[in-house]
Amino acid sequence: MVRTCIVVADSAHARFITLEMPQAHEMDEGAHLVEREDLVNPEAEIPERWLFSDRAGRAHASPKGAAHALDDHRRAHLRESERRYARRLVEHAERFVKDQQASRLMFVAEPRLLGTLREQLPYERFHAVEIVEIGENLSRQPLKQIQRVLALRGAVQAPSTPEDGVFHPRGQAYR
Repeated sequence: MVRTCIVVADSAHARFITLEMPQAHEMDEGAHLVEREDLVNPEAEIPERWLFSDRAGRAHASPKGAAHALDDHRRAHLRESERRYARRLVEHAERFVKDQQASRLMFVAEPRLLGTLREQLPYERFHAVEIVEIGENLSRQPLKQIQRVLALRGAVQAPSTPEDGVFHPRGQAYR
């Protein structure tokens, strides 16, 4: 049996989820997702106005010369913050896969973060693990919706809906 771990992330929050297969007495329910852990990037929650001043600095070449604007390196700072978060996320995912004894790891993240994760991912440490990447932001979605989207992509089994034995009041159509 392939044990699957799923990391659903955006730039501020990551959810660590497992795909659970039903037990023998639950066979009619089908596979379902279970959220196990989460990871928060506190730097992403801080508004930019608290990190940077409103205006760029000024420098004067000479007392009579023109003033030149100085770059405060906002983009570089934000990019480095994103790299640190991606590194933490990959380390956490590595521990999560080991703890769950998974043979498949799925990263579901917004495309920009997925690119950063790809840079930070030490593939040699995941040699026995199949890695699947999906570029979509589902981090704020409920587990059933995440499973539906992943099922449409063919990555997981679709959530089962009970058909037999469900009471339908008279006059209401079946869906």
